[in-house]
Amino acid sequence: MTAERRYGVRGWQRLHDIYPPRTRPADMLNVYAQHARVVEAENVFSGIPKPERMQAWVDQTPDGFEFDVVAFGGLTLYQRRPGAAERPRTSWTDVAVEPPDVLFDDLRASLAPLRAAGRLGAVILQFPPWFEAGDAGRAYLGRVRERLEDLPLAVEFRHPSWELPAHRDTALETLIELEIGVVFADFPTGSADWLPAFDTATVDDLAIVRLHGQNAEAWARTRTTPVEPAVYTYDDDDLAPWVGRIRALSQEVAEVHVLVGAAPPDAALAAAKALAAAVDAADEAEARWGYVP
Repeated sequence: MTAERRYGVRGWQRLHDIYPPRTRPADMLNVYAQHARVVEAENVFSGIPKPERMQAWVDQTPDGFEFDVVAFGGLTLYQRRPGAAERPRTSWTDVAVEPPDVLFDDLRASLAPLRAAGRLGAVILQFPPWFEAGDAGRAYLGRVRERLEDLPLAVEFRHPSWELPAHRDTALETLIELEIGVVFADFPTGSADWLPAFDTATVDDLAIVRLHGQNAEAWARTRTTPVEPAVYTYDDDDLAPWVGRIRALSQEVAEVHVLVGAAPPDAALAAAKALAAAVDAADEAEARWGYVP
C-alpha cells in the first residue's frame, strides 16, 4: 500500500507570489488550489465560523481539494484561567478553562459543509504546552472524541511529557482506542517544548505531518501567539530526513498530508513543493533500482 500524498501550507491568505495582481480575497483560495491539494485552515483556531463560510470554501475550490482544520483554541485548552501562570509542575487542570459542550456542537455544525462535500481531511487538535500527559489528559481526549463523535481527529502535543517512556506507550494506546491520529510534527530542537516526532500511526485513514521550522527563538513566541508561524526557511538538508519518514508513513495509512507552517508563506509553499518532488524522486529511484541512492 502506498498512500495518496498531499502537500500544502498553513493558510492561503498570507501568500503573495502565486496571486496575480489585483486578485480578490474571494478568489485566492481557488488560485491556491492550483498549486496544492490541501491547506491548513488555521483561522478556525481563533473563532468558529458560520457554516456559510465553510460552504464558501467548498464553492471556491475544485472537487478533491481538502482542508485540515485547526480546532478552535477554546476546545484545545488555550483559554487560561484569570491570573493563571505557566509554572513548572502546574497541571493543565489548574491553568486551562474546560469548554462547555455547546462549543463542540458549534464546531460540528461549522464543519458540516466540508464533510458533506468530502473536503474535510481532519480536525487538528493543537494542544498547548501546558497540556501534559497523564490520566487527566487522556480523559480529556476521551471527552473530545465523545463530543466530536465520528469526525476525523489528529492531535498535536506540545508538552514533552507525552514522549517520555513513562507515558508514550499509554498515550499511543489511548489514541488508537479513541481512533485519533497523531500529528508528526517538526519542532525546533532548541526549544523547551521540543519532543521527537512520533513514529507510529494511530489510525489507518490519514497521517498529518506539520513542519514548524527550526527557529527556537521565534517558536517561543507561539506560547502567546499560537497562530503566528515561526520565521524559518526550509532547505534541502532540513527536508531530507522527512523524505524517509513520509515514505514510511505512506506504507501505514491511506493518505498523508504534509503541511509546512513556517514563515514566510511563499517560502513554505516552495518547501512543500520541493519535499513533494524529493519524495517522488525517492519512490522512482526505488522502483527503478530497488533502493534509494
